[in-house]
Amino acid sequence: MAVTHSAASRNAATNAVVDQLDGAGSKLVFRVGGTVDAPGAAAATLIMATPAFGAAAAGVATAGAIASDTNAAGNAAPVSKASLQTSADVLAVYCDVAAAASDINMSNGLVIAPGDTVSCSALTYTALAA
Repeated sequence: MAVTHSAASRNAATNAVVDQLDGAGSKLVFRVGGTVDAPGAAAATLIMATPAFGAAAAGVATAGAIASDTNAAGNAAPVSKASLQTSADVLAVYCDVAAAASDINMSNGLVIAPGDTVSCSALTYTALAA
């Protein structure tokens, strides 16, 4: 039997995660490899709105505006991970990045060069499956 969750439970779980990012200066950081315990090098850092996400509906929270990084640190290796973290660099979410079919999909290639502009047009977060 598959585990399912009510909409109220999905909203509560999702809000518990994204509420960690409600302070000013929360970040979406694109990274070169690493793990949740030892994040890889940051290739681009985008500052999120305050609050970073609206309240969850049907278990999904949608991010507010995310500022572009107009002078990315860059890296010769491709981006493969991303983190959502507070301004104090406390990690809330660590996920995969790819060109397609991933947690975050990058449309203009996975290599971020120094000085590149990196933007995020839309971002949602879901903590539990329905």
